[in-house]
Amino acid sequence: MLREIQCDKFISKGKIRPAIKFHSGLNTVLGGANANNSIGKTTFLLIVDFVFGGNTYLNSDALHKVGSHTINFMFEFDNEYHYFSRNTTKSDEINICDENYRVRDTISLDEFNKFLQVSYDLDLYKSTFRNLVGRYFRIYGKDNYDETKPLQGSKKESNADAILSIEKLFEVYEIIEEYKENLKAITDELKALNSTRKYDFLPYGKITTKTQYKNNEKNIALLYKELDALNKGETDKYFELDREEAEKAGIIDGELSSLTRKRSRLVSQLNVVKANMKGGQSINMKRFGELSNFFPDTNIKKLAEIESFHVKIREILKEEYQEEAERLQILIDSINSKIEHLKVELNKHGVPAGIPRGYLKKYTEIQKNIEKYEAQNKNFDLLKELRDSKKSAAEKLEQVEAKQLRTVESTINEQMVRFNDSIYETKRKAPVLDLNGGKTYEFYTPDDTGTGTSFKSLIIFDLSVLMHTKLPALAHDSLLFKNIGDEPVEKIIKLYTTFEKQIFIAFDKDTAYSDEAKEILNKSTVIRLDENGNELFGRSWNIKD
Repeated sequence: MLREIQCDKFISKGKIRPAIKFHSGLNTVLGGANANNSIGKTTFLLIVDFVFGGNTYLNSDALHKVGSHTINFMFEFDNEYHYFSRNTTKSDEINICDENYRVRDTISLDEFNKFLQVSYDLDLYKSTFRNLVGRYFRIYGKDNYDETKPLQGSKKESNADAILSIEKLFEVYEIIEEYKENLKAITDELKALNSTRKYDFLPYGKITTKTQYKNNEKNIALLYKELDALNKGETDKYFELDREEAEKAGIIDGELSSLTRKRSRLVSQLNVVKANMKGGQSINMKRFGELSNFFPDTNIKKLAEIESFHVKIREILKEEYQEEAERLQILIDSINSKIEHLKVELNKHGVPAGIPRGYLKKYTEIQKNIEKYEAQNKNFDLLKELRDSKKSAAEKLEQVEAKQLRTVESTINEQMVRFNDSIYETKRKAPVLDLNGGKTYEFYTPDDTGTGTSFKSLIIFDLSVLMHTKLPALAHDSLLFKNIGDEPVEKIIKLYTTFEKQIFIAFDKDTAYSDEAKEILNKSTVIRLDENGNELFGRSWNIKD
């Protein structure tokens, strides 16, 4: 628990205040007899929140007036003292100190909050220290003292998140979360499927009505009949294929056709090369003589020279022709090998080489249409299945969460009745918390909407939560007491004393109450503040120089 807070900016009558000491149970910040404001009561509670890992103090008037300063503080857990300091400028760091507040090490604010969470035995399922504790430090400036919304950590927090926090604090969230995760997984899957359908990413398209579904079933039946007829017509020559084998056979047959065409081109090239290799090696002068009979002016000698040149060229290229012929033959042999291999593959799939491509094409076309309609119907069935699963998961979650929240409701409401009865001589209606199955909630006092009653109800709600959970502490600012009658306030003060857990309150004055109440307040006071130099920082901001 928190044991002390010290700061060299805390001043009383011109002198630095000694460390403020704390104890278990009620710890009171008490104002003067005149119930003065602007003396630092609320500010001191914000500092208490600050040493519990909060940040609201950083937005206070005091910080702007005093400037950067360091708050020293000490917690005790299991008879061990832990000294820390936190500077307002480097507020995201916590200094680990010795007993004289000399810095020994520095950790992050998150690490410090985790330390408090573990030390207070508040390490609840998927929770954080500040989320559980901060909302119950109800101090002016924290925006969490709406008397009709006691679960809210701030006005901006949603009802769902506020209810989530009370589920964690009462340790029922782990049970509920399993059903929430199941619903989320189904919802995400359904969302993904709907997106795929919306943007036409399905390979076979989509159907949206039951009529289309039934038409697909009829088409599938007709296609199977057509397939049977096709197979029966070819049974004697060939065989009955299944869809997968037919598709594979179609692919192999296409490769065979491509290789056969390629082989034909290579054979033609090889024949040309061979023809060139066998070209004549001598000059046929007789052929030239016959040419001169038709063209007397022909230069026979010149033609002979050209032909001689060609013969020499062929002789030079003979070696290259031979190499080209060998290269082409190697390619042809390789293709022949691949063709034979593909024929073997066809046989493995039960398809003989030479099967009519028309038959294979028709067979594959029928099978693809069957696959298309079956895929559309399967997608339609999946969509319906996911919608039904989502509805079922949502209903189960609602049932489980409602059951767990009823337990939380009854625990809090029954305790609030007991506290409420202890406050009034004449029994009055107690406040009611209605969690409405986890979607939203209501907090009210039946037939009584008075301001004083509402704030009294907020206080006994907090005390009920403090009693029945591992919540280690809470804080109530003086604004919560202002509209409550003196007698109920006295009874609330007595209620505070029944707790061993730390309760921090700011109280304006004790003169209006009974001797018993005065004694409780004075005995529990940890710091007394007043005007004329006894303000928290030794001065008040609202007084003109």
